[in-house]
Amino acid sequence: MSDQNWLGYGDYLRFRELVHELSGLHFPEKKLADLGLALRKALADAPPPITTLDDYYYFLKDDSQLGSKNEIKRLINLLTIGETHFFRDSAQMEALASQVLPALINRKREEAAKFEMIPHLRVWSAGCASGEEAYSLAILLRELMPDLAKWQLFILATDINNDLLDKARAGIYSDWSFREPRAIALRPLYFHRDGEQEYRLRDEVKQMVTFARHNLIEDKFPSLQQQTTSMDLIVCRNVTIYFKNETTQRLIKQFYETLQGGGWLVVGHSDPVMGMDSLFEMTRFPGSLLYQKRQLRMKWTTSAPYRPPKEDPPPTLYRQRDDLEPKPKMDGQRPFLAPPRRTGMLSPLAEEVESDGSEIYQTARRLLSQGKINVAIKTLESNLDALPETHRAYSYCLLARAYADQGQWDKARHWCQATLKIDTLLPEVYFVLAMIHENEGNLDAAIANLKKVNYLDSQRPLAHFNLAMLYRQTGQKERAQRALKNCQRALDNCQDDEILPDSGGTTAQRLRQVVIQVGNL
Repeated sequence: MSDQNWLGYGDYLRFRELVHELSGLHFPEKKLADLGLALRKALADAPPPITTLDDYYYFLKDDSQLGSKNEIKRLINLLTIGETHFFRDSAQMEALASQVLPALINRKREEAAKFEMIPHLRVWSAGCASGEEAYSLAILLRELMPDLAKWQLFILATDINNDLLDKARAGIYSDWSFREPRAIALRPLYFHRDGEQEYRLRDEVKQMVTFARHNLIEDKFPSLQQQTTSMDLIVCRNVTIYFKNETTQRLIKQFYETLQGGGWLVVGHSDPVMGMDSLFEMTRFPGSLLYQKRQLRMKWTTSAPYRPPKEDPPPTLYRQRDDLEPKPKMDGQRPFLAPPRRTGMLSPLAEEVESDGSEIYQTARRLLSQGKINVAIKTLESNLDALPETHRAYSYCLLARAYADQGQWDKARHWCQATLKIDTLLPEVYFVLAMIHENEGNLDAAIANLKKVNYLDSQRPLAHFNLAMLYRQTGQKERAQRALKNCQRALDNCQDDEILPDSGGTTAQRLRQVVIQVGNL
């Protein structure tokens, strides 16, 4: 019996709506067989005592049941098995390689030289599947940037399918992934032979890409916290074909807000493009059409590129304000009788690590600022035994943040707990915990942890901003406005091009623009 006949029309309708509700994926009647095939596979391995489609439907519907959320993720994985290969759509890749990326790189170099700063470039592969697209972009950039080591380069690759993300992180591919002439030509330079029919990507390319789970429908973006802001290039091909038209229109607007002025959006030939022309300039290249952001609305970035923070920031004192949130209770920790004395933007232990000049910590911190998260993690984990006791808490916290940036939430939580066993006064650890809880949908816990950050260090603008966004999500408008004002006050102590703590490279001026925009909504 075919999968289409196996799935009755009534079952098709209710599962279609449920899948759309849970993931945003849309399965019109022409994809009935695809939905039926995924459901048949899912039901075959469903947890007992589930044996029928009725059982399975109500199990997914009730997310309070043990294992329901994991089963939803497994079904989504089955529904989104991506087909991709290296340098797919040769015409688009040629446009990127010969026109778009060289122009972006030259503009960034000129900006950096003008301000005597480090040039930076941010790229997002949205719906990266098993990683071939993201790694293709990384290889192109290596080919085009002989001075790559002098850049702050960040390549983010996201997908809703955890199984595909695991494959992408492994970086092992078969001959089937090398179907384009460019891929075959570059394979000897960037891959090792691994067996008779498999190829392993070289570590220097793997380390260029940060993979993270991201649901374009459910996860808010642009998001400073998830690093989906200020992108120079977004590639989202053959993804919106799964969405309804109104969902696609919303995503296009969000991509617009996520791009820097003059940034580029690349979509698949089959992706709906209705409404693109009001926000993007359409540029024709041989065999392809790419979209460049019109600069008519508020930008998420400034024209000033990245500059490393000053080595000796001016001292700032912790000030008690009447309009700040009440002092939070530190559950399971020793109580705070008074706020710790602040001497800068870092926690006391972080300042000690900075002044001590710990080579391991400094190296890992620099790698994270450059977007080389995998290398930073390897550097820390392979040298933990060599750290003196006074350095461990902050190094553990740095590991927690690195894993959170990758979307590896269990590992991030583990290192947060390891940090708290040593020191409970680090604002950074509560910031990471807030990220974890927000990802889990536990907004009350996320709010509680951000309040702890602000209590320990009132001069962290990003913590105030994220707190304001969470208050908005939970309908607490007055508290949201108060948190935005606290964010603005904290920003008053920052120079325009100062890099904010916990921000992944966001400047104070960039956040000021966002606060103004959000405050006017």
